[in-house]
Amino acid sequence: MAYFYSPFRKEYSPKQDGDVCPFCDSEVIRAEAVRDGRGKIVENDSYVWLVNFYPKFEGHTLIVPKRHIADLEEETNNEALDRRIIVKTAAKTIQKTYPGSGVEIFLQFGPGSEASVKHLHWHIVPALPDDPIRGFGKLGHFFAKNETDEMMLRFPIKIQYARKSLQDVLSKSLNKDG
Repeated sequence: MAYFYSPFRKEYSPKQDGDVCPFCDSEVIRAEAVRDGRGKIVENDSYVWLVNFYPKFEGHTLIVPKRHIADLEEETNNEALDRRIIVKTAAKTIQKTYPGSGVEIFLQFGPGSEASVKHLHWHIVPALPDDPIRGFGKLGHFFAKNETDEMMLRFPIKIQYARKSLQDVLSKSLNKDG
C-alpha cells in the first residue's frame, strides 16, 4: 500500500461545534480560492472552487457551496446546476494540469462519514495513471486519523503541488487553449 505524504495535515485541526465554519469564513475562501489568470476567483452564484490547504493527496481541490449546507437534501435545484457547471470547469482544469489523468469526485457528509468540516464539499482530484491509490481509499482507508492508529504502509508518495503552488498551476491551466 502507498500513502500520500502531506506535511500540512499536521497543522489541521477541525473546528469544534460553536466555532465559525471554515467554509463560511471569507478569509479562508479568499486564501484558498482557485483563481484564473486575471486573478478572478473561480466561482458562480452558488459555489466556489478551493485548493485544499490541508491536502491528503496530490491535486486535492474542493467545490464548496457559498451558503452553509450540511446535508445534500438542503441543496436547491439551482445550486445543483451551479455545482455541475463548476465541477465541469474543475475537472477539465485538473486534466490539463495533470496530463493523462482522470478525475475522481468524492462527497462525504452525515454521521459516520469522517467529514472533518460539517459543510458540504466535493473533493475534485486527479486520478493519476501511476497512482496506486484509487477511489475512496484516498479519503480514508489509507489515511490515519490519529498518529497512534496502526496502518500497513509501504512507501510514501510526495505531493508535488500543494497550497499556493497548486493554485498557481491551476490558474495557468485555466488559461490554456482547449
